[in-house]
Amino acid sequence: MRVANATLTHPSLDLLVNASIATSATTSDAVGAYTVVPSAGPTLQLNDAGATTALITLAPTMTGGDHYTLLAYESGGVVKTSLLNEDYAAPGAGAAQLRVFVAAVDAGKLDVYITDPATDLSTVSTPTASSPVITDAFSTGLLTYSPGTYRVRVTGAGNKADLRIDIPAVTVAALQIGTVVLTPASGGVLLNGSTLIQQGAYSATRNTNARVRLASAVSNAAVVSATASAGTSNVVIDTGSVAPSFGYYTLVPASSALNISVNGQSAGAPTTALTAGSDHTLLVYGSSTGPTATVIADDNRTPADPSTVKLRLINGINGTTGALALTANSALVASGILPGGVSNYVAVPGSANAMNLSMTLSTSPGTYYSNNTNVLNFKAVYNVMAVGDVSAPQSTQFLIR
Repeated sequence: MRVANATLTHPSLDLLVNASIATSATTSDAVGAYTVVPSAGPTLQLNDAGATTALITLAPTMTGGDHYTLLAYESGGVVKTSLLNEDYAAPGAGAAQLRVFVAAVDAGKLDVYITDPATDLSTVSTPTASSPVITDAFSTGLLTYSPGTYRVRVTGAGNKADLRIDIPAVTVAALQIGTVVLTPASGGVLLNGSTLIQQGAYSATRNTNARVRLASAVSNAAVVSATASAGTSNVVIDTGSVAPSFGYYTLVPASSALNISVNGQSAGAPTTALTAGSDHTLLVYGSSTGPTATVIADDNRTPADPSTVKLRLINGINGTTGALALTANSALVASGILPGGVSNYVAVPGSANAMNLSMTLSTSPGTYYSNNTNVLNFKAVYNVMAVGDVSAPQSTQFLIR
């Protein structure tokens, strides 16, 4: 057995077998050396290198004499593992094989395209493989190819423009079997990738992009637009929206600088660095003559409990220093949220019936705003954004997934 470290925040891992260290310090984006492990019910444990606290413990069933890679990855700050067998029969003479292993459950249903590196994706009519809506790790079958270098692109199901990762070069030699591994990036929707050659090399491809959407909360029906620039690249995030409005996520290089205009005039944009692999909301709020912008980190992983939704409050109210609170059918979702602020996500029971969302403002007595027409569908992620001048509040919600 060997360990492949595809985690996001654990730079070095130790493997313990029956409480004794078997391999030490497998670094991020690398695979360790093989170690002999008992096949009859061993207890496996992964620790941060040199630490004594277990990140995860498991007792897998294995076949004596086989080779395995223990893939360690991360979702929502929790270390998870998948055990990959490395004893598939070699393909026929002059052939190679590839399979795709999807450990990114929160990314939803995906399409996988394996092509020549120079192929324009728009010319490809059918995905190589499609993953179902999964609740656990998923693997395609072994696909036979001529030896060579291939490009692997993964998109949201049915939408080639929804690029989740682009792995530019996966090389397999004759008789080799390669596994393309897809693991969650930090935002839950974009992916990281790696290639594991059976009983051979391991190489990682980290996502260098981020997704950004515009949330327009500027008062007086101002038109807000946004772009992202990196080097000679300039990506349009939103051509122009009037509050209250959530735009759609746009893929941009994580190294991008953000640019904002309000009513055609350049406005100060936040210099907050985008995190590769993450989703972000660019909130622009305040008056049309003095707007303020901030970058909010989004967590688009679906709720762990399928009977719930994830809900949070974004405060884009102009003209007050008061704090907002939000309830959903009288259950507290958020409190103490100042203008430009955002609450944590809270799990709320989903329902096929309309839910009453009600806000109070610390500087105003009674109910500040209420809306009882919202249906929050199960296993979804919602944001409620309060916008407009303090004397005339509005709210909008947007279903991310």
